[in-house]
Amino acid sequence: MIWSWVDSIVGLVAQNPGWALAIAFAAAIIEAVAVLGILIPGTPILMAVAGAAAVAGQAMVPFLVLAIIGAVIGDFVSFWCGGRYKDRLRGMWPFSRKPHLMNQADWFFERYGTASVALCRFVPVLRSTVPLVAGMAGMRRRRFVVANVTSAFVWAPAHVYPAAIAGLSLEALRDGDWVAVGLWGGMLFICCGGVFLLHRTLGARVR
Repeated sequence: MIWSWVDSIVGLVAQNPGWALAIAFAAAIIEAVAVLGILIPGTPILMAVAGAAAVAGQAMVPFLVLAIIGAVIGDFVSFWCGGRYKDRLRGMWPFSRKPHLMNQADWFFERYGTASVALCRFVPVLRSTVPLVAGMAGMRRRRFVVANVTSAFVWAPAHVYPAAIAGLSLEALRDGDWVAVGLWGGMLFICCGGVFLLHRTLGARVR
């Protein structure tokens, strides 16, 4: 059953490479946009598409480039909204009903300053609310752009390449190539372990 699902997704990506790139690009933007990033799981979508593309034999560089650009755009949209609407956002949904979302972002921004814009990419929910708070706080645009762009160059490969490795590991597993499974699986374990520790360490600081 699982292999039929994998084959279907890989087949769709292989037949529609342009759409696969467009979906990955949109997912990267959505993940970083305030409210949308809370409601729609952009990162899993990006990783699923990248993994299927790797199995289909597509190059990862275009996905990586679009993920970086999408992440930068998404963060900047949130930053602009924060600067444009300021504290009025606190009275809007979903922040009016869940004030802790903004409170956590406030604390994170006050604690880490400019670095929070980069670090928040690796913390669920905060990745779309900290840029909003940065805009509300009147952070200088140049400082925000530097943190935004540099962190995107870390966030994108930290998610695109592990997804590609996961896809290739599944393909090797189905083919019974245990040497390849061991190699890809080991690389995947190291990549995912690093990302998990970063998520856990930063996430624990805002609880």
